[in-house]
Amino acid sequence: MRIAVCIKQIPLVGEAGIAADTKRLDRSGACVISAFDLRALAVAVDLRQRFGGQAVAVTMGPPRAAEALREALAMGLDRAVHLQDPLFAGSDTLATARALSAWLGGQGFDLVLAGKYALDADTGQVGPEIAELLGVPHVAGVQRLELRDRFITVERETDEGYEEVTCPLPAVITCAERLAKPIRVSDEARTVVAAAIETLDAATLGGTGYGIEGSPTRVGEIRTLPRRARAGHLLASCSPAEAASQLLAAIETWGCLEPSDQAPTSPSGRPRAPGIGKDVFVACEVDSLGAVSPVSLELVEAAATLADQIGGAVVVLFFGRSGLVHADLVAAHGADRVLVLDLSEPQAAAPEVVAAALAPGIEEHGPWALLAPATVRGRDWAPRLAARLGLGLTGDAIGLQIDSAGRLVALKPALGGSVVAEIRSDTLPQMVTMRPGMLGRGPPVAGRRAEVLMLPAPSLTPALAVLSRHRLVDEATAALEHARVVIGVGMGIGGPEALPAIRALAARLGASLCATRRVADAGWLPRQVQVGITGKGLSAGLYLGLGVGGSFNHTAGLERVGRIVAIDKDPQAAMFKCADLGVVGDCLEMTHALEAALGACLPAATAAAGVRM
Repeated sequence: MRIAVCIKQIPLVGEAGIAADTKRLDRSGACVISAFDLRALAVAVDLRQRFGGQAVAVTMGPPRAAEALREALAMGLDRAVHLQDPLFAGSDTLATARALSAWLGGQGFDLVLAGKYALDADTGQVGPEIAELLGVPHVAGVQRLELRDRFITVERETDEGYEEVTCPLPAVITCAERLAKPIRVSDEARTVVAAAIETLDAATLGGTGYGIEGSPTRVGEIRTLPRRARAGHLLASCSPAEAASQLLAAIETWGCLEPSDQAPTSPSGRPRAPGIGKDVFVACEVDSLGAVSPVSLELVEAAATLADQIGGAVVVLFFGRSGLVHADLVAAHGADRVLVLDLSEPQAAAPEVVAAALAPGIEEHGPWALLAPATVRGRDWAPRLAARLGLGLTGDAIGLQIDSAGRLVALKPALGGSVVAEIRSDTLPQMVTMRPGMLGRGPPVAGRRAEVLMLPAPSLTPALAVLSRHRLVDEATAALEHARVVIGVGMGIGGPEALPAIRALAARLGASLCATRRVADAGWLPRQVQVGITGKGLSAGLYLGLGVGGSFNHTAGLERVGRIVAIDKDPQAAMFKCADLGVVGDCLEMTHALEAALGACLPAATAAAGVRM
């Protein structure tokens, strides 16, 4: 068994910032191996021990990245390879994938492992791009893995739960948080590593398309997001009923249950004429219940705004015949044309097939931009398409603009959401995946219609086979990114037996539930509602944290929240420092007190405000 692990050394998230002179991320401070890469290293050691063979760590980076390789060797890997050359500096994800795949392609690996994404820049594109460049299948977000007879069977995360998937080797796997526990090594173990690190420069590696010159995306200004000063008022010596009354009075004063005023205006009723180099394509997703995802409709309306500015049309893509059912819906939100790629369900589930099937149409129609949801699916096929066509891709953007030169500017968060970078692409179409809940949505235009075209199904056989699907999220948690009110669940609630009362409060408030990492690890709530550095980000008007400790891993996902309330029995809980209002008390008692108070005073107010009950 020959295994390669692609790792990245990153600044310590929470401590890194922007260099004053270059206005770029300052990587001079403490650096660590990205957390998901640590899982990949642990899996490699386990597989090598069970099946024999060799496990190799590889990284691309400056001289100090050798520290990460020494740590990998101390964990038990057999070899370490360092791609190091000034020519590699400034590489974006595609240029990085080119360099790594140039070395990997000549080594005959059975399995290439990487982290689900890198925590410094929130990029999960390199793994799928490597797979595309190597011409092998990949499975992203793997949380369980079995190996037998040159096939792997894995559980992969989805936006609604998980799927059991099988595929043949060789393959690329990106590792989720639950897949393995990191291997801890001491500082002394790093210093006594016997194996030498192999260093390769660009000339030895061969090939082209590395560094800044080979990167189709460009980083513009990087801005530090101002951290909102929280009032930090603490209620510590009153009964649950009194605290609930004061809390609801504060919420009413804040007005954070009012509908968002950030939704775009309704799309124009007039049709737009398509034009080569001017159209904005949107990839639409349909969930397991047959509904178009909310983020897809957000993107259609954002595309309509862009198309009006550049003089093109909005073209919506569906991967499968479900698009025929939803053509009128997306037209009402701004689509001028609907292209239905006639993929079978197995084909649509395989990212390598989606990318291969979509590429000829993209080359033929030549859109100005291609927007896709930054969901599990969108993060799967979009990087493969970008690698196949040599396109720039900005992943997990939170905003879109057009600059004075008529280019698309994608606003991308980094370092746990504490900074935002402006990203531009030198290639057409300009590809962006957008985080759900960032753009808002206006009312549809009744009677608006779009031209519908069927694109023939390609004769491509998927390498991946989906064996089973499991939906874990329910109606109380499914709309997390779009919720105006979110209840955060921490370990301080005491145990899963408290969840029924919390769900009742959520129903009363019209709120969604989210979890800290420890709660997701314990299985109290599904991983799909984990918030923080290794989870999702929120843009809710109100966040109510119940028993949430306040670690940076979680609070990094609250940067865009309007108001924060924390409830915890520990008066020293770090979460109180992040809150506008804190209540020192038992979470379950406060949950019952809040529901009772809400039952008495909130139904009329929430109905008037449009809060979901």
